[in-house]
Amino acid sequence: MKTIMNNLGAGSAGRRLVACLQGLGLCLLGCFSAITQASTVVQLALGGTPESVAYSRLLLEQTFASDGHSLVVHERGNLPMTRLELMLQRGDISVLILGPTAERDRRFLPVRVDMTDNLVNQRILFIPKGSQALYDPVRSLEDFRRLQRVAGVGAAWADRTIWEANDLLVEAVDGDWKRLYRMVASPTRPIDYLPRGAHEMAREWMQHAELEVERNLVFRYAQDHILYVSPAYPELHRLLQELLPKAQRSGLIRRLAREHYRQVFEPPVSLQQRRVIRLEMATPL
Repeated sequence: MKTIMNNLGAGSAGRRLVACLQGLGLCLLGCFSAITQASTVVQLALGGTPESVAYSRLLLEQTFASDGHSLVVHERGNLPMTRLELMLQRGDISVLILGPTAERDRRFLPVRVDMTDNLVNQRILFIPKGSQALYDPVRSLEDFRRLQRVAGVGAAWADRTIWEANDLLVEAVDGDWKRLYRMVASPTRPIDYLPRGAHEMAREWMQHAELEVERNLVFRYAQDHILYVSPAYPELHRLLQELLPKAQRSGLIRRLAREHYRQVFEPPVSLQQRRVIRLEMATPL
């Protein structure tokens, strides 16, 4: 088993890539056209919540393994999304699973494969304690609009434009979005609920006893999250453009998402038992 750096060969393209990668201190996927029979060790830098990094690692490990590569992950920490996106743009992290937007398409290299088997684009609400009765009568998007409740989201979230496109009130916060939990819990803040992906809610409800999980509704839109690759690593992007569609067609992504996030089908999330409120996308991508 050799690392990618040892498999680049003596060609000029290989020498240029080695110089670039040595400067970054990472041997990130390079010049796969020069790799023939030998398997490779792929080294990637990942950042985000422990849960998101764990899922990304699991999925990418098995995706690369299907093509004969092994994976080594360097974790960069649980940082605010705006900082993670800057790191992705610079090449300080290699890939990031994100909601697709036109701006992200300009800044990064997208791989248009659904990465969570449509679990992330099913949103469940954190609400203040004692407010469930307000949501009980809701049967449709129009019913929900009439409540005039304000969603709190991170400034970099794709949810912001989706909520606005559906004429729903939304307040975006810059910096560390995690303060939204406290803002929803506080009666003095102008934020009434926090939408979270079903897979996120399955873990987070236990961590936020100051909030309630809304019991009946799930807000669903058509676009799953996709993988964005740093523009610093076009060869990595080309490889993932080849491997991730295969992982989707083989059922690998669906199987891993359902296994890793199996708690979405258990209380209090119980995704399959919820009333679906469908949201339109802001702009089809």
